[in-house]
Amino acid sequence: MQHKNSLLAVLGMLTVVTAAASAATVDLAYSSYDVDQDGWQVRDTVNGVTSYFQPGWVPVGGVPTGHLEFADVTPGGYVFEAPTQFTGDFSAAFNNGGVSFDWMADMVQSGKRASVIFWSGNIRLSAASNPDPAPNVWHSFDFTFDTSVSWMVNYGSGGASQLATMNEINSVLANVTGMDITGETWTGINETTWLDNPRIYMNVPAPGALALLGVASIIGSRRRRG
Repeated sequence: MQHKNSLLAVLGMLTVVTAAASAATVDLAYSSYDVDQDGWQVRDTVNGVTSYFQPGWVPVGGVPTGHLEFADVTPGGYVFEAPTQFTGDFSAAFNNGGVSFDWMADMVQSGKRASVIFWSGNIRLSAASNPDPAPNVWHSFDFTFDTSVSWMVNYGSGGASQLATMNEINSVLANVTGMDITGETWTGINETTWLDNPRIYMNVPAPGALALLGVASIIGSRRRRG
């Protein structure tokens, strides 16, 4: 009976450890916009011609404060383009993390969705909100790097996008050369879009979870000696 109770104690500890471990994350890249635009730009393309603009920095509001704002200026499409800290090897977050951001637009045309796009050379990996986001409301999006999210991959050369495999997700994350977040939400020159807290993160065991693992290990060793 004592052995059984010890085993139940170990299992109980491990259950708590699992719950605690899932709560901790580490940011691999992050922009808070607390003091400025943090190197972000707006990239706008009209008839194949690309132009760059500096988004506005708003020190108040956002989630909870400090964010980017951009009002459409051309009939083309625009995205928020991340700085170089969002490029490189993020394979540590593969199947163990994701990308998140807070986003709002004052107008959202049917079929226009908030999306994040990773580039690896000409290879494009993207995920989008579903359904269409409501206008004039802050939305918090979190796309995990696994197949629970409908990541789409496109290899360029006029080919169609297709559902990405785990290997394709990992391959892009291992060599990210660029990251974009949706700006354009309406055909024409109409909308304004806001962005806050973009981050790439990975999950790690919380300090409390590591301590509990040690306790569980001690209980387990005592059970074996008994």
